[in-house]
Amino acid sequence: MAIITTESDGPRDSGLSPTLNDEERMLLAAKDLEASHQSWDAAEVLVHQRLHRDALSRAYFGLFYAVRAVLVREGYNVRDPSTVLEVLSLRFAGVGELPPEAPAVLARAQRYRELCDFSVGWVVTPERVLAEIEVYEEHRTGLLSMLAARGVKRPTDGA
Repeated sequence: MAIITTESDGPRDSGLSPTLNDEERMLLAAKDLEASHQSWDAAEVLVHQRLHRDALSRAYFGLFYAVRAVLVREGYNVRDPSTVLEVLSLRFAGVGELPPEAPAVLARAQRYRELCDFSVGWVVTPERVLAEIEVYEEHRTGLLSMLAARGVKRPTDGA
């Protein structure tokens, strides 16, 4: 296990080694799966409302939460976007479990999300948004299949 120690905060997990037990894995993965579905549903509504920047931002989160659910299911205690991208790149994309372009798609999605939410001068066309969302959907569909194969299901209690 990769441990980083500093005098001020003591040992902490770097996120690069599996650290969660199976019960924690399933619970957290199911919650991220639900968050992915909610974000994706919101993106679809926003596309129909022609709120393209917001739709692209929500679609990113639909993809991000699906990626994080897979990583968490495998035992990686990853929460922040940069660690999710790092673990995805180092532990999954290079071993053939995911398409090799998956980290680049997620990185681009993160950048576009930042531009959508924080850069008022950034112009994005509806066509570009729809094309990006289509790419995210392709990757997200693969991730959802991976989660289903690993027994991860959406929570039924609305949590």
